[in-house]
Amino acid sequence: MFGKKAKDSVAEGGAGKPQSPRDLLIDKFEQLTPGQEIAFHLPEMYGPEIIVVAANKDYPGKGHRYAVQSANPVDGRPGAKRNTIWEASKTRPIADWLVLRNAEQLS
Repeated sequence: MFGKKAKDSVAEGGAGKPQSPRDLLIDKFEQLTPGQEIAFHLPEMYGPEIIVVAANKDYPGKGHRYAVQSANPVDGRPGAKRNTIWEASKTRPIADWLVLRNAEQLS
C-alpha cells in the first residue's frame, strides 16, 4: 500500500529521484516531430563526426521512426552530407548508445 503511493507520486512528476541522462534523452527524442532533429558531438576519440538523431518524415507510412546519422562538422554544425548509421523505432537503444559514448548535445 505504501509502495504503490510512492510509485504514483514519482510517475506523476512528484518528488523523487532525478531523471537519468538516458531518460532525459528518451524524453527529448519522443518530443521530436517528423522532420525535426537533434545533433550531438562525440568525444574526439570517436572521430570528428557529429551524430544527428532525426525523426522520419514518412513515419508511420514507411521506415523506422528515427534515423541515427553521422555528419562531418561544418563550422561546428552538422554538414549537409550525412550517412545513416542505423534506424530504430524505439528511443531507448539510441539513448543508450549516446550515453555510452558520452555524447554532448549541440546547442
